[in-house]
Amino acid sequence: MDLFTIILKLEHDQYTNTEEFEKDIHPIFCNCYIYNDVGSEMHTLGEALELLIRFGLKKLFLKARDNNSDSSELVKQKGKLKRVRDNNSDSSGFITKQIQILEQNKDKLVYRQVVNDATLIVSAYENLVSGNIIPFIEILKTFLLTRSQMYLFSADEPVLQAIVESLLPLKYCIPELSLVMDGTKPKGFGRFGYSDIFILKGIGNNNVSLELKYISLVGLIKNQKKKFNTNDLENLDKIIEKEDEKVLLKRLYTYWSKEHNETRQTTIEDILNNGVNQLKSYMNIISKGKTIDYYSSGIFDKRIKITKSNSNKLEGFVILVIGFRHILWRSVEEIITNYSYDKI
Repeated sequence: MDLFTIILKLEHDQYTNTEEFEKDIHPIFCNCYIYNDVGSEMHTLGEALELLIRFGLKKLFLKARDNNSDSSELVKQKGKLKRVRDNNSDSSGFITKQIQILEQNKDKLVYRQVVNDATLIVSAYENLVSGNIIPFIEILKTFLLTRSQMYLFSADEPVLQAIVESLLPLKYCIPELSLVMDGTKPKGFGRFGYSDIFILKGIGNNNVSLELKYISLVGLIKNQKKKFNTNDLENLDKIIEKEDEKVLLKRLYTYWSKEHNETRQTTIEDILNNGVNQLKSYMNIISKGKTIDYYSSGIFDKRIKITKSNSNKLEGFVILVIGFRHILWRSVEEIITNYSYDKI
């Protein structure tokens, strides 16, 4: 369970009582306290967020009491609100104590910002599975701008992959979905492929495939300077941020080709177009469902459950990040599939 899923379920009125909500929220804090030491940032944030939730539930009980709700049911529900780390404590007294702490520290606690950030991420995800990538691009850029400029030297596609994964709910995100592109070919000769990120629609209309490309500023500046430092990369990053897209696409990019074992040049436009073609091929394979036998093409991944269903949509987006300040993206024509996808 994760906060993304809980917020989605709250927004769509999928909880019928507090028991269902408690059942979902319990393992989140339990894991937080188990895997993060007392006094650590994550442990403290967990306590703060739990405090907010308990405070909200307390207000609901008070409101229900004022509205003359059935007192026996209130007592029954209230008795189940026990803190995950101390099931034997008196929940009523503990909640009262937490409310007092909240009032004393309401201007100091950082959980308010944490909740706001989580809400923005959920909103970006909802828009993404509805076919609108703009909110996700905006939050991705915001996150990239928090990175140290020193990382402009070492940032690459795996770094971008990790950042994008952190902005998606785990329940609906499958990184590097394993595919058999051509079952007639042996391993290492085009048999397998890996879709960077496959996003399950969850509460939405579309399953989404993301193809990620990262353009290192080092590969761009090499065409202008033989010697450069962090300041040079940072200045180039700011220039590219405001550069016209047509001009940007024509920029030369120098990279090391493992296939040819030599340094080669291409353009940003070629990289973007190659990403679009690559994504189209991945989506065509995903639409076929599971592999039937050794020589067939399809999804070959134990993390996903695939079942026959009515028509479903597959959307695709190529996201190309240049440095930390400029993001280009392209949508790929949607594909209809007769399968549904769920994470195991």
